[in-house]
Amino acid sequence: MDRRRFLAVMSAALAAPGLAACKPVKAGTVLVIGAGMAGLAAAQALTARGARVTVLEARGRIGGRIHTSRLWPDVPIDLGASWIHGTHGNPLTALAREAGTKTLTTSYDNSKLYIAPQLAALGVKGRGTDWASGVVERALERAQEADADVSLRDAVDRISPPGKRSPVRAAQLEHHLAGDYEQEYSGSARELSALWIGADEAFGGGDVLFPGGYDQLTDHLARGLDIRLNSPVVHVRWDRSGVEVELTSGERLQAGRVIVTVPLGVLKAGSIRFTPALSAGKQAAIDRLGMGLLNKHFLRFETPFWPTDIDWHECMKREPGRWSQWVSFAKTGAPVLLGFTSSDAARHVETLDEPAVLADASAALRDMFGAATPAPVAAQMTRWESDQLAGGSYSFYAVHSSLADREALAMPEAEGALRFAGEACSIDYFGTVHGAFISGQSEGGA
Repeated sequence: MDRRRFLAVMSAALAAPGLAACKPVKAGTVLVIGAGMAGLAAAQALTARGARVTVLEARGRIGGRIHTSRLWPDVPIDLGASWIHGTHGNPLTALAREAGTKTLTTSYDNSKLYIAPQLAALGVKGRGTDWASGVVERALERAQEADADVSLRDAVDRISPPGKRSPVRAAQLEHHLAGDYEQEYSGSARELSALWIGADEAFGGGDVLFPGGYDQLTDHLARGLDIRLNSPVVHVRWDRSGVEVELTSGERLQAGRVIVTVPLGVLKAGSIRFTPALSAGKQAAIDRLGMGLLNKHFLRFETPFWPTDIDWHECMKREPGRWSQWVSFAKTGAPVLLGFTSSDAARHVETLDEPAVLADASAALRDMFGAATPAPVAAQMTRWESDQLAGGSYSFYAVHSSLADREALAMPEAEGALRFAGEACSIDYFGTVHGAFISGQSEGGA
């Protein structure tokens, strides 16, 4: 057991007395709040065990942060989750097989680096990966030995003080932090816990996306389920007789058990009121864990003007995290580029209107591909933090949060009648669709 796991176990043990113990609940209807991957997985597992299940979904569609847009009839666009990350042993691989979906492999190794003219003029010629990754690795090792948690930014600055970096090294380090950490975990370097970075696990194998849309998986899971769309929950009450759920319409539903699978961002916003209030340990976990932001911007062109045999196109620029990572969908037959914005950069871009976003993204593409780069003919983009039913993209370990917080978030309340599931509840696979799926299945089988 490494040091941070030991600290988490001790923290969980200290927090446990404030959490309700898990006890059997009476038989009856189970209400699942949320029809995302966790909610659908929980509902299917419960149904397989003979339970009467109703899923309450606030949106007018299922999927939650899995959202396949069919605005372009010939090109399904996954505005939320796009990939199965790690296909070997991943339960989503088996689910995709059951659903009969086609997949397409992409690889981070199949990439090309472009250097913006301003940085090229400073003498930047490459990623400087060995140097930049070495700085971060030393910083994280030092953080493991410290008495108090610090942010990734603070940990790195202690190893490599900003004032001592050359302009070339500064550009390389910032590109590395943005691409390998901020975009990966969805939090900014000033928010990410240096102690808990790398605490997640991963399945082996490559990454695959769905040319026909990720919603093929959620549609498959939803078959046969009783799902009520446009049914936002605003209040959950419980006592010894069971649990009552109140909708925005004023309708009240009773159940022997309720499973809450809404995103961490919704819990942070307090959009659902709980009576009695959630335990102190669970509320503290909600407050401490971070809800990150990764937005996607799909730009469609008349024809591809970029190398179509390359999956990932990276741009090292003065503003890392803002148009520094692009994915080509040319392999699917679509003349589409996907540009990412993450954490602080994404928050800024969310404040812009669509013409301004397109102008900003197009300027970055001209830095990469030249002044003759055409303007997009259409675009689709996300604003996940502004989405009140999401409140962000996925969870991360913020400074001073820990594994014990995920354990507390997943802990049942109301003597087991109120349960929680979702990617934020996953110890090993937080921030992923398979983490949400595994968490939902676990709660559905409990």
